[in-house]
Amino acid sequence: MKKYSIIFLVSFLISSMTNARDIEAGPLWDNEHAQGVCPNVCRDNYLIWNGNWVTTVPGEMSVCGCDESRDYEAGPIWNNNHAGEVCPNVCAGHALVWNGNWVTTIPGRMSVCGCKVGRNWCGTPF
Repeated sequence: MKKYSIIFLVSFLISSMTNARDIEAGPLWDNEHAQGVCPNVCRDNYLIWNGNWVTTVPGEMSVCGCDESRDYEAGPIWNNNHAGEVCPNVCAGHALVWNGNWVTTIPGRMSVCGCKVGRNWCGTPF
């Protein structure tokens, strides 16, 4: 049990080290509106919406919470070579690219892959 607590703590610390930023999005009226606007606001800034938003000036301005990367569960990953086979597909399933990072969260059962917004040859997010 102690081993799993340490693994969870390390995993939490790694995932919370991403650089979260608030990006202005204009007025957002409710959560449904934010769900339609914020993913694009973040992606346009090469970031991933983390699900958070807040109104900063009522009726005029809100901000979307954006992160540089996000972890997605991938099942067990055994080593770096295996991660190179698994993680690009996991991230592509979320329209993202693998950032080269992965970590085992439950030994023999679960790992996560780090994903980020990709850029094409001219620098445009995809």
